[in-house]
Amino acid sequence: MSNHLQRPAQLTAPETAYRWLRDAISALPWDEEAFLSENAVAEASGTSRTPVREALLRLEASGLIRRVPHKGAYVPALSARDIETMMEARQLIEEWAVRKVTASHRSMDDLNRLLEQQGETLADPVAFIECDIRFHKYIIEAADNPVLQDVYDSQRFKQLRMGVKAVADSKGRSDHVLREHRSIVEAIQTGNPDVAVAAVRDHLSSTLAALRASPSGSGR
Repeated sequence: MSNHLQRPAQLTAPETAYRWLRDAISALPWDEEAFLSENAVAEASGTSRTPVREALLRLEASGLIRRVPHKGAYVPALSARDIETMMEARQLIEEWAVRKVTASHRSMDDLNRLLEQQGETLADPVAFIECDIRFHKYIIEAADNPVLQDVYDSQRFKQLRMGVKAVADSKGRSDHVLREHRSIVEAIQTGNPDVAVAAVRDHLSSTLAALRASPSGSGR
């Protein structure tokens, strides 16, 4: 993999290694597996093996890689079934969460700020999808069910890897996502849970269609 991430001076070495790995893994085609050695990552990211190990531990805890002690990391391939099962889980959790949040008449100020931040990341697919995940996660956390939060969190790096690829492969997808997110916020503000659920369902259906259409979306 090429070293496409320049090392910002303000970042610590472990954070630099983590971001390089995160971006490199997110750029992989979904249906391809990979092995990343500690030495190769250290050289590519401009760090040493110790911060690389710290970064690998973070990524392993998030479920994106399987760490091989003293060697590196195995990045498993994702499949079309991974897309379908992840989106089924998201739909169940997100529709439940938005229904509960809408009924609580919670302020949408934080969600609107997240939308503003996401709008500033249109040129950076990784940052854009990270904002996307924070947007949805905010709604789930506001519904206040720690068990469902944990289930949702376990999928976040699949969301990142798949989402980055879909945004990069589909022209105008980022703009569509922002409009769909605004529709969700507006639907929550109506105070009608059915309207909010419909907005979430429309967004997730659109997301699934984009994932299926992405070149790796028909993976093995």
